[in-house]
Amino acid sequence: MQTEEPEGVTFYWTRTKPGNVETIWNNEIKEFLKSDSEWLWSVHDDVLYHPGTLVRLMSWGKPLVSALVFHRQSPPLPHIWKSHEEGDPYAQRIDDTFRWFMKHPEDVKFGPHIIEPRPEDALAEIDFTSTSCTLIHRDVLEAMRDEVQEKWFKMDDEISGGGEDRRFFEKARKVGYPGYVDRSCIAGHIIGDEPTGVADFIMWRQVSTFTGYGEKPESAGKNE
Repeated sequence: MQTEEPEGVTFYWTRTKPGNVETIWNNEIKEFLKSDSEWLWSVHDDVLYHPGTLVRLMSWGKPLVSALVFHRQSPPLPHIWKSHEEGDPYAQRIDDTFRWFMKHPEDVKFGPHIIEPRPEDALAEIDFTSTSCTLIHRDVLEAMRDEVQEKWFKMDDEISGGGEDRRFFEKARKVGYPGYVDRSCIAGHIIGDEPTGVADFIMWRQVSTFTGYGEKPESAGKNE
């Protein structure tokens, strides 16, 4: 998979078959925790990543850290979600993600890439993100075991979001492991034959600002 291997790390690759997300994920985690492996790296099959992605994610020393992924469908928004207060609905962090990349305009590119040298302000603590390209230390999963009753992943209903990622990050945070996204490590989310990336997001943001599509009243106030 053309992956640069961090020094001292031995890989054991597992490719899961299509099927029920909850069953596949939870069975994989159970098997992982039976092993003496330290890290679980989740990569979805609709994602392309730069060969240095794992090295970069491990460089932060965080137990739960993800590459930055953008939506496959239009608009290509960043998978970085935040709640402003407990009980509030989640909002995607559009504006602050845009501002961060405007500080690094030379690195606004299409598809998967890594910004070098690593910007020290690249890491963002998040409430939840996609597990499309996420590095998880076994301590996170062990700490969650009793809280989730060995159902680390469970699908939301459509009202709650319809996916499995939100609940996972909420439970991890509850047991003391907040999630992070490395904005300098971008994984491409494949739609058709092309992966979405930063440039797609920036173009959408510029056009939506020009047309007024992305504007909202001051009273809405929930967009980070």
